[in-house]
Parts: sequence; structure tokens; C-alpha cells
Amino acid sequence: MNAVTDSPAALTLGPLALQPLDILLLGSAFLVMVVAAAALQAGLARKRLNDRLDRVRQSALAASGAPAAGQPGLLHRIGAALAKGPLVGQAEMALIRGHLAAAGYGQPGAPAFFVGLKATLAGTAALLCWLWLETRPVAPQALVLFGGLAGTALAGWRLPDIVLSRLVRDRRAAIERGLPDALDLLVICGEAGLGLDIAFERVAREMKQAHPELGKELAITAAEMRVLPDRYAALANMADRLKLETLRSLVATLSQTMRYGTPLGQALRVLANEMRRERLVRFEERAAKLPVLITLPMVGFILPCVFIVVAGPAALDLLATLAAR
Repeated sequence: MNAVTDSPAALTLGPLALQPLDILLLGSAFLVMVVAAAALQAGLARKRLNDRLDRVRQSALAASGAPAAGQPGLLHRIGAALAKGPLVGQAEMALIRGHLAAAGYGQPGAPAFFVGLKATLAGTAALLCWLWLETRPVAPQALVLFGGLAGTALAGWRLPDIVLSRLVRDRRAAIERGLPDALDLLVICGEAGLGLDIAFERVAREMKQAHPELGKELAITAAEMRVLPDRYAALANMADRLKLETLRSLVATLSQTMRYGTPLGQALRVLANEMRRERLVRFEERAAKLPVLITLPMVGFILPCVFIVVAGPAALDLLATLAAR
């Protein structure tokens, strides 16, 4: 028996006694391989989706004229550090983010860079004020020194906000001037049978030359329409970025058209006529203000000249008569 068990035939028959355990191990290994393959396939699909989203985002940023994101600089790091502290806060950062988006700077790192710029300008202004006060022949008092440093720091902190507000106002005015023309092009695209996202892309390309700011916003909205599951969300994002009543009316009209199936071309045509009428009313209002605005220069510059021409000779004659006596 020992010879039989030590023979090669016994060695080949030995593993057959463990056949159920082998089947269990092979089944477990196969299940692990299937799960790993499924996880790998899901990871690759997620990676492909993320790559597509990155390409769409980069194309939208390129269409909007925004530079690509790189390594964060010194100003970005300073702003990010200040945003985490009590000096700025999340509410102020959200407000800054909205203003920057309205001005055309919608990059993720733009708010931190803006806060870092404000802090750098405040520190530079305070330093220059301190150097100027130290070079004076008379040493300033503590109250004067503190007031000068605080005032210049506050001025340096608020200067970017003033510039940003001006940029936002100018960009909103430029976009509002081009909205009626964009709506006319949307009407043509809608009547030609194009979808809303394709129509926005076509109008964005056509508006780049005449109204570049509006073309950038429409390009960003078209890219968001391709990514977001709801088109109304992309339109609402555009209205929230610019905060224009005309854009809110456009978003309401398009959302009503998408939800209830009302004719798109007719609604957009009516909305474009209303926008042109409102713009004409604003022009008439500005023209009506001109007489009041002209009165002040006339009183300050024209009337003194008239008085000199009319009363000047009489005043010279009076002075000559009084000198002769």
C-alpha cells in the first residue's frame, strides 16, 4: 500500500479528492476577476467622461478668451489664505466670484487672485505712505501716522473693487446692446430647424465680430448646455452671471418654450422687439436730460463770456472816467 500511495498515479489522483475546494477557489478567483474588470471598465468610462468634460471646459474657456489654468502664483496663494480667515469670509468670496463672472473672469482661481491683488495693493499703499511720512522733516504724530496708513491701505483695498465695478458695468452695457441682434439670429436659427444648443453655438460664432462679449457668453452657455442635464440650468447660469433683466426675460421665455411647447420664433421675435423698444426709450430719456445737463456748462462758461462782451466796454469807460477825475 505504501508503494501504491508513493507512485506517480497516486500523486495524480491525490488532488482529485480536493475537487470541491478547487472549484470554490476557482469560482472565487473568477468572481474577483469579473469585479476587477467591471471596476476597471467603470474607471475608464469615468476617465473618458472627465476628459470630455475637461475638453469642453477648455474649449469654453478658449472661446471666452480666458487663459488656461496653471500653477497658482503668489497672489493666488495670498488670496486663498485670506479667504479662509475672518478678513474676507465665504459671503464676500461669493460676491467677488459673482462680480468677476459678470466682468468675464470666470476661472476657478480668479476670486483668490483678486483678493490677493487687493491685499497686495493695500500693503503696498500703506508701505509707500509710511515711507513718505518718514521722509518728512517733521516726524508725524501717532494719530496722523495711523490715519494715513489706514486710509491708504483702505484705498488700496477698495481700488480693485472700483475698477471691477466699472468693468462689470461696461460689459453689461456691451452685452445688452447686442442682445436684440442675437435674438434675431436665434429666430432665424429656430425657424431653420436648429436645436437650441446648436443655435446658441451658431449665434456665438456669428456675434464674435460685432459683439465679442456677448459671443463669449453665448459660447459658454452653449458649452454648459452640452454638459448639464437641463438646458434651463445653463440659461439660468448665464442670467445669474450677468444679472440683466433682459436676459432674465430671455431665460423665462426660452424655459416657457421648452416646457409648454410654445413657438420659439414668435416668442423670440416679440422679445427682440420689446428690447429694441426699451433701448429706444432709454435713448429718448438720455436725450431729454440733455437740456438740463447743458444748462450747467452754459451758466459756468458761456454766460461769463457774454457778460464780459456786453458789459466790458461800459466798465472800461467807467474806469477811465473815474481815473480822469
